[in-house]
Amino acid sequence: MAPQQLVAALLHMDEKQGRQLLQSQLPSFDDASINLLVEQIKREADRSWAKESGVSFILAGHLLFIGEVIRSKYAHALGLMARGDALRRMDRDQEALPFLDAAGAEFLEIGDEVGWARTRIGRVSACLQLNRTSEALRDAAAAREVFRRYGKHLRAGQIDVNAAIINYELGQYDQALRLFDRAIETYVLQGEGVDLYIARAKGNKAITLAAMGRFREAVALHEQARATFASHEGQEVSVAREELNIAQIYAAQGHYSQALLLFNRSLAIFQKHAMQFQAAEVAQQTCLCLLRLNRTREVYELAGETVAYFRKSPGHRHNLAHSLMYQAEALMLEGDYHDADEKLQEASIILEEIGFMGLATIVRLQQAELYFADGKLEASLREARRVADAFAEQEALPQLARAALLQARITAKLGDTTSAQYLCQQALDIAQGQDLLDLKYRCDYLLGQIAEHHGDFAAAAHYYDHAIDGIDIVQSHLVMDERSSFLEDKGGVYKRAVILALRQRSNDQALIYVEKAKSRVLGDYLRNNIDIRLRAGDQAGEAILEDLARLREEQAWFSNIVYEAENEANLSDTAIMRIRAMKPGQARQEMQKREHYIEQMLEQLRLRLAGDLVSRSRQQWTDSIVTSLWPKFERTVLMLEYYLTEQDLYIFQLTRDGVDVHIVKGAVPKLERLHALWRVNLDLAAHASGAKDRAQAFTGLQENSLGLLQRLYDLLLGPVSSALNTCEHLTIVPYGMLHYLPFHCLFDGVQFVVERLEVSYLPAAALMDICYQRGQRIAENKVPLKRSLVMGLSDAGRLVFAVQEAQAVAKQLGAPCFLNQAATTALLREAGAHSPIVHIAAHGLFRLDAPNFSHIKLADRQLSTIEVFNLDLSSCSLVTLSACETGRAIVGGVDEVIGLGRGFLYAGAASLLPTLWKVDDASSAELMEMFYQALLSDYSKAAALASAQRAFLARARTSILPYRVHPYFWAGFHLIGDPGPL
Repeated sequence: MAPQQLVAALLHMDEKQGRQLLQSQLPSFDDASINLLVEQIKREADRSWAKESGVSFILAGHLLFIGEVIRSKYAHALGLMARGDALRRMDRDQEALPFLDAAGAEFLEIGDEVGWARTRIGRVSACLQLNRTSEALRDAAAAREVFRRYGKHLRAGQIDVNAAIINYELGQYDQALRLFDRAIETYVLQGEGVDLYIARAKGNKAITLAAMGRFREAVALHEQARATFASHEGQEVSVAREELNIAQIYAAQGHYSQALLLFNRSLAIFQKHAMQFQAAEVAQQTCLCLLRLNRTREVYELAGETVAYFRKSPGHRHNLAHSLMYQAEALMLEGDYHDADEKLQEASIILEEIGFMGLATIVRLQQAELYFADGKLEASLREARRVADAFAEQEALPQLARAALLQARITAKLGDTTSAQYLCQQALDIAQGQDLLDLKYRCDYLLGQIAEHHGDFAAAAHYYDHAIDGIDIVQSHLVMDERSSFLEDKGGVYKRAVILALRQRSNDQALIYVEKAKSRVLGDYLRNNIDIRLRAGDQAGEAILEDLARLREEQAWFSNIVYEAENEANLSDTAIMRIRAMKPGQARQEMQKREHYIEQMLEQLRLRLAGDLVSRSRQQWTDSIVTSLWPKFERTVLMLEYYLTEQDLYIFQLTRDGVDVHIVKGAVPKLERLHALWRVNLDLAAHASGAKDRAQAFTGLQENSLGLLQRLYDLLLGPVSSALNTCEHLTIVPYGMLHYLPFHCLFDGVQFVVERLEVSYLPAAALMDICYQRGQRIAENKVPLKRSLVMGLSDAGRLVFAVQEAQAVAKQLGAPCFLNQAATTALLREAGAHSPIVHIAAHGLFRLDAPNFSHIKLADRQLSTIEVFNLDLSSCSLVTLSACETGRAIVGGVDEVIGLGRGFLYAGAASLLPTLWKVDDASSAELMEMFYQALLSDYSKAAALASAQRAFLARARTSILPYRVHPYFWAGFHLIGDPGPL
């Protein structure tokens, strides 16, 4: 058997079997063959080290056996070194040291200084993990001297890289940089075949530069290293490592979507190669982005998973500490200061034990931030000053800026605004120099508050404007829902800017700030025509789509159990069996788990599809988007845009003549109470509508509703009553809880608003032009109404009038009617793209806990918000959603409306007619018949709805069913978007 064949056989044997084979084969080998065998076994041990450390461990045993059999100290020393290296890879560093020391001693016995120096490479790494850094640096210096003396430039470079890494972990960044540079120079002396070694040294040097805040230099080096690895076969993992490092820099700077894109790419490669440790590192590093995007619960759970993983990896305790730090920050943001403190204490102990002083100082900064959040200002200031000194000594600029900003916030709270201004300006200078987007807007915001405190309102306005511009810059790099969550804690910036602008009598500027805070995700996406429809751009994208389809089916299955369990009387035998097979509580957990996976996959896919859009800022906003609106208004049009602070209500009155502002002091607590009472009245009305004696059940409800609606009118419309007297069309742009109120049925003491005015709604004034232009374009295309899509589903007989409604609407439009099993999502996707009107009468469900999974129930499955984004409704002038709560939403970000409506607007519809509550299907059918009758008589959409609601009221007042005057029966429908004609 030749040496090569013997090595191939040994790879598939355990140590005992290998010894038996070697014992039978070695006597037939001459010295040259034995030497070749030894070198090949050592080469295979080195090759297996990274991926299969167990194989490397066994091969080391074979070398030890050969050394004993042929009495070769060289072979035996190689075996000792290989076993020590294998143990290191298995995180058994303490066990590795005796093997490495014994190998070194045997190499010296035979006069092999280079062999001894080779053992120091592994020993340096083991000592670093065991916090024996002085030993590690001593060994590194001695080994380098040997390698240099013997002209072993490659080895000398490697030992310098290891020593540089030790200095980096100790926070000695300057010395680390010098050693990395020396390693690169030494590699160059080797000549050819060193480009991969140089690339690794550059990548490690870049990590050190990033710690010092020299991000541009760091990214440039990482890009060089990535390009080198990409040009060599078999270096896919190294490419992923560089992308992971670049992602960490982007996360630190505030380019969160760009970072997440790279995190996802590197994670996919690590998972492909079954590299669990590296995958856990990616998950850990992703936490920073998620924290800055205010996804704290997600961070806590993800960091918790990595904590559990790293607890099982004793050789990587610094990773455990890092994960604990992320958990602590998530807990702090959720106000759980006690548990956050415990996590930080554990992380601090770990890092001090292993000597990772740079990371330990960051833990102390987190501790200072925790003290500040908990109101312990003096303790926070003491700790912040200490860590600032340490960061200055390390030249760790990003962390120094963070510490300076914290000191500024503390001193401002303590009343020392002069010191606060100096410290904040210092932090801002660093942030601007290092392009730290997150820190820049936070510094500008604090400087604005300080200037406002000093009465320098011009300077304050300047800083607030810069802070909002900084937020806009970060937003412009984010995709979809990342932008909403990012804005969730930014409301204070906009509030101060709005109030200050009004104080300076700049109504236009105040309105611009309000608009910048409202529905920006939808507005920016529509304005820039960014396509976020889901499609497979490559094989990986195709796999994600397949997983999404499977998860959606499972989510819908569990959702049916959760939401249909209360209605067993109307279910099929199969549905009842399914529900009884699993308890609703367990089904809810399974449903939520799949919803979490779906949202994660959607984010991955959207990041992939966005491509380079996340890597460059997009011009998305100019003030003219707002200031160009009112000159376009007709004289009879009035737009009211609302804004709320903790106490006060602001009403921006927009007419052709400009902007006026009305401030109602102390209105917000009253609105909150009235809104709560109104929801109770509606719930009671819904219950009463199912009573046998409806007239009796509604006794008192109508009078109560009128009283509530009149008080709401007095707060919301009373201050602008003179403007209402001169207009015909009223457009409402709500804010916060006002998105849930039906302004069209507010009561002035004599009549409902809709009885005197046409009313339409917009999520933000800046969407007016977009919706209007869509309506104009669709009207010019003159698509015949007979191509409208009308769908009706009775939901297993529960909605008796839904089918009748669809039939009546289809007849009026001259369009086909698709009922029950024919009303599918596939039909909507195909026919909706060419339909001027889409009308759906069906069961709808609003999910307060997960608005992206609010849905309309069609024949084949649920049509959820996230699926609506994939529709093409660019030919649709009007989407009517005659289903329960299709117009309800939650408000995220500062004022981002998240619900089904957002999806239909993105899909291209010019206007929507959804419902604000669970509507009565009989009265809805009646109202819709009158609405389309008016619409086909050349009424505008807003005028047709007003006409139908007035006609419904007139009929109710003169009928034997006067209780139907209650808004529950007729006011649920409201028009969003373009109010003009079809």
